[in-house]
Amino acid sequence: MGLKIGIFGAGNGGITAAADMTEKGHQVTLFQSPQSKKDLSQIEESGAISFNGKPISLHKFTREAEVAVKGQDVIMLTVPSVAIEPVGETIAPYIEDGQYILINGASAMSSLRFRRVLHNMKADVDVKVGETMSLTYASRYSSEKNEAQLIAYNKYNLFAAYPARHTEEMLEVFHRMYDYLEPAENILETTLNNGNPESHPGPSILNAGRIDYAGDDFYLYKEGITKHTVNVVHKIDEERQEICRALGFDALSKSERSLRSGYFEDGLTLDEQYNHSKVLKDIKGPIELDNRYVTEDVSNGLVLWASIGKMVGVQTPVMDSVITLAGVLLERDYFQEGVTLAKLGIEDSSPAQLNEDMKYNHTRD
Repeated sequence: MGLKIGIFGAGNGGITAAADMTEKGHQVTLFQSPQSKKDLSQIEESGAISFNGKPISLHKFTREAEVAVKGQDVIMLTVPSVAIEPVGETIAPYIEDGQYILINGASAMSSLRFRRVLHNMKADVDVKVGETMSLTYASRYSSEKNEAQLIAYNKYNLFAAYPARHTEEMLEVFHRMYDYLEPAENILETTLNNGNPESHPGPSILNAGRIDYAGDDFYLYKEGITKHTVNVVHKIDEERQEICRALGFDALSKSERSLRSGYFEDGLTLDEQYNHSKVLKDIKGPIELDNRYVTEDVSNGLVLWASIGKMVGVQTPVMDSVITLAGVLLERDYFQEGVTLAKLGIEDSSPAQLNEDMKYNHTRD
């Protein structure tokens, strides 16, 4: 018997998830925020999506949060990490005991952040919350054609609950949806295996002039990552790996992790792996510098990684440089506005204590 799934976040990933989960036999309700400007009129009118050329009829499309939450087995959030708190505040009043919350996107301590919202708004509700290291798909949606294109699944996607003692139980449920989810030690490990803060901000700011000039005719993975700009990716990855080692996690390189997930091909240099990736090379963007590739992946990515590094005694000079330059280019102070462990209520701790905290603490306020 299929699961009842409410999906919040009707972008490329959310729409693809709605079609994919429906095709797999689950009952899906897709929610679009009333504030969203994305044209989903064809889905609303027909109740269907073309999924890689096959028509898929959803159970329901709605703009009412209560409809997409009540009675569901699983609430899936396919939203940017910057939207975790606002979306949490939208759905918290309707969440019911026994539901599973799957945050399916770029990991940024999102489960802890979601639980903080619940603690403040509905502290007595008994739910379990967890997150993937990254979106389960590479995908795109055309509103003109009403077509979701599944480019590839992320074939090895780490998952952890917060607290981590619930990971095994949650995976028993989520493996009915995605059988390639793999258990992580905790949400620190999923956060440190989010590939976006390595791939996006450094190469984007190094291509700032090209992005300003080319607009929607720029391909970051195919054009912007070169034999020189890839050196920033390498250095950020080295700092990230050192943080992983300090916490006792596997410290695989960017190349090794993307090979494992099916995004890269073996036998190439890292810049060639990006340039020739069948999954990534034909994805356009960013079309402007004030884009999630920079704003989200700096504020919710590199700033968070650097704060974890500081806590465990790992220096992050290249991460810090990219954070600084991104702030200069966009006239923002990302060190002040970004997500840090201190802002999440986590005080100074040893790596062992921090891992233990992620395993057992139920919530933080």
